[in-house]
Parts: sequence; C-alpha cells; structure tokens
Amino acid sequence: MRKYLLLTIAFFFSICASQSFAQAKRAGENRYPFISFYWFSEKPTIELSYGISEINLGGINTDFKKPGMIELHLGYSNEFTSKYSKNVIRYDNDYLFLSNATTDVSSQKNSAGINSSLWRFGFGNKDGTGLKFGSFTVMPYNANSFTWSRFSFDKSAALNPADYDKFDNFNEAFRFGTSAEAGINLQITKGFSLQPKYEVSDIFPRHLFGQQMVSSLIELCGAEVLDEFTGRIMKNTPVAGTVVNFVLKSAYEFGIYQLRKEHMNWPFTNEAPLRYSTFKMGMTFTF
Repeated sequence: MRKYLLLTIAFFFSICASQSFAQAKRAGENRYPFISFYWFSEKPTIELSYGISEINLGGINTDFKKPGMIELHLGYSNEFTSKYSKNVIRYDNDYLFLSNATTDVSSQKNSAGINSSLWRFGFGNKDGTGLKFGSFTVMPYNANSFTWSRFSFDKSAALNPADYDKFDNFNEAFRFGTSAEAGINLQITKGFSLQPKYEVSDIFPRHLFGQQMVSSLIELCGAEVLDEFTGRIMKNTPVAGTVVNFVLKSAYEFGIYQLRKEHMNWPFTNEAPLRYSTFKMGMTFTF
C-alpha cells in the first residue's frame, strides 16, 4: 500500500511542477495537503486566526518588527469515532486559506525594527486524534500546507549590503513554500472550537522542483514509518496513544523543518528559506 502511495505522489509531482503537492491518505486519515474529492459530503468550516510572527532568514540577525498575522481558512471537515475506542475521535480538515502578516496590525508596530508585509494563500490538510468528554472534545492535530507568498519590506531601512541582497531576493515577488502547524482543537460546543497553535512557514527563494520532490518524499517515508508506530500504540492504549501520536508527529515535523532552516530542500545543500514562525489563536465554526 505504501509503495503505491509513494508512486502516486511522484506522479503528481511530475505533472504539477509549479504547484507540486503530496497526498498520503490511508486508514481514514490524511497527513499531507490535497484537495479532497469528497469535500461536498463533509461539513463546511470557517476558521479565523490571529497571531504574532517572527521573521528569520538563514540565521541573519536582522531586526524586523514582529508582524501580526490575520488568517482565514475555508474548507470541509469530518469527525468520526476511532475504531480503537468510542471515546477517541478522529478529525480531518481540508482547506483553502488566505492570510496577511503585517506590522500594521501588530501589537509591536511602535517598536524599533523594520516594517514588513506578507500576503499568502494556499491549501492544506489538518488531522488529529483526540478525546471526547460529552459535548467537549480535546483534539490535538498536525497540519501541512503548500503556500504562495508575496513578501515586502521597507527598503529604506538600514541594512548591510549582504543582508539587503538576500531579503531583496524575496521582495515583491510571488514565491512557493510549505508550512507545518501543530495545535489543539478545543471543541467548546457542537459547531464551535478554539485552537492555540504554532506554525512554521518557509518561503523558497526559488522553486527547485526535483530537489523539493526528493525532500518531500523523504519526509513522507519517515512520516509513514512513524504513523505505523503510533498506530500500534493506538491499538493497544487508545487514550494514551492520542497524546503520543501528537507529540511524536509534532517533534518529527519540527525536526524536519530544523534541517531545512539553512537548506530549503534538505538533504540537498542550497539556499535558506525565508521563515515565518507564528504563535496563533484561532476559532472555528462548523456548519
């Protein structure tokens, strides 16, 4: 089964070089972003988020103001009882999103530093396994998305020439990238939930299709192995497995993005991505 999934992903990469996306769906769960053909049988969701971002580029200590990020998700979600326990709930959400990160809406807009603005859009998937307590559900989740971003900054700011050239490479141009997010979906009541979450989003200075395909396939293979491991834990101890599943998957994605911090298509040696690290608080309405 896993071999055919990898071949399918390689096929999609080969026909979608400018938009390359990966699909991994098995046993009723998705890990990588894709547009679901079953959206219209699922429940529509609207998610609004606000957060504060930190901007980094390959370890350059440039003093950017921390922008505020406003984000809108539109998608479809599905929630169902796990086969392991009636108190364990599976959650899946496919979505399109649009966000703006700018110092104009930041709580630190009057602080010292360089002003910047980021518009981005894309599509993604989040899934998780949580615990149900009556009408209240605690649902840790992980999400991955593909993004297209337009970054700009105050070009009159004092930057040394080397740093200026690196940031100017991203300035006022649409760039492809990826993001990973970990959070906890707290369903307060049916149809409404809150989510504290943390996202790491990389913007590539250029899209090297072949290298990105290999890097993504390596990530997927590791995630498949991890998924098999956490699936066995869920089978034996479903309640504890929900926590272990979230912690291990979050640690894995964090490790992958740490490897890509200096080289955007690790394990290949190339340029560093422009990275937005964002703590966010969201609220979701499910209809």
